[in-house]
Amino acid sequence: MVVVTSIDPRLRQRRIAVRRAEGRRRLRVLVGIVVLVALAGGGYALSRSAVFDLDTIEIDGAFGVEANQVAEASGLVVGRPMLDLDLGRAAEGIVALPWVRTAAVDRAWPGTVEIAVTRRIGVALLPVGDGSGVVIDAEAVAIARSETVAVGDLPVITLGPVGDLGDVQTLALPALKLIDAMPLDLAPWVETFGTDDAGTGSPLLRLDLVGDVVAIMGDDRDLDTKYEAVRSVLDQVDLAGICEIDVQVGDNPVLKRSPQCAEPVTAALTG
Repeated sequence: MVVVTSIDPRLRQRRIAVRRAEGRRRLRVLVGIVVLVALAGGGYALSRSAVFDLDTIEIDGAFGVEANQVAEASGLVVGRPMLDLDLGRAAEGIVALPWVRTAAVDRAWPGTVEIAVTRRIGVALLPVGDGSGVVIDAEAVAIARSETVAVGDLPVITLGPVGDLGDVQTLALPALKLIDAMPLDLAPWVETFGTDDAGTGSPLLRLDLVGDVVAIMGDDRDLDTKYEAVRSVLDQVDLAGICEIDVQVGDNPVLKRSPQCAEPVTAALTG
């Protein structure tokens, strides 16, 4: 037996409305998914298009030949997609340049990379022996070659450089402390800075002064007092025949006279 039931027309309309609403909701979800996929695909395609290729490399802190060195060391190539650029690797390549201290590399959309470098500043020069020299910075990093041993007012350290540009000249570090501590008024007296092997494992610092006079400074402790002792000798003592000023004990300088610098003489200085 078949039982036929009658559905209230209002209920039927309600069910139809619910089904239509569900259909519209599914359609909206489907359309949303399609749009997202299309946008993602379009965005990827756009990122690979010429619109977002690297067009320009802007460099701040270097000019001319050095700017070209920075661009080459970065490894960045014009025409590559911006998203593919390895900026960290680019910065590492730039910092590997001997004269570069720091490098910052950033994207500037849509097609520019900005590079900012800070330089290492030369503070001293090491003679090579053939009339040329190597410039070092305050950390004793060899940053450049020089055709002469006279580069502006750079002090000269009588040590031959070792290794290549970019290497740290470790043996020059004590002499750099000597340079850093030197009073400006004594600079005209000093021709070169140097170190001697004291046989103790510690370098014996010295100043090579005008007139073939050597000031023995000892280690790098209490350099202010030692420089004051050198100043007092230069101001108060007749330097005729003097070949050495030993200020290893800052308040008791010892002078040696030519020939042979054999007999030490304690200098009597006023305060």
